[in-house]
Amino acid sequence: MASKTRRNVPWRGWKSEKPGAHQKTVMLKKCGKKCFLGTKKSFPICKKNTCKISKKGVYAAYVRAQQYHKRNVSQKAKRLLRKI
Repeated sequence: MASKTRRNVPWRGWKSEKPGAHQKTVMLKKCGKKCFLGTKKSFPICKKNTCKISKKGVYAAYVRAQQYHKRNVSQKAKRLLRKI
């Protein structure tokens, strides 16, 4: 029997693209709240050092919001995913 390979998830690679703690603060001042789905600096969806919304970031935010039962954030992410 052949070994099964794991299917890639749509948010694969977000770990290297996501902003760190200090970058989130800078991003909030520079780009505003369009780069975050949650309150203040939670659920970032833009790539680090840019103000561009990343599809991987939106997927990751959606999955995390579902896990943490943050219905408002997951609905925002779902709406954004339909747009992108």
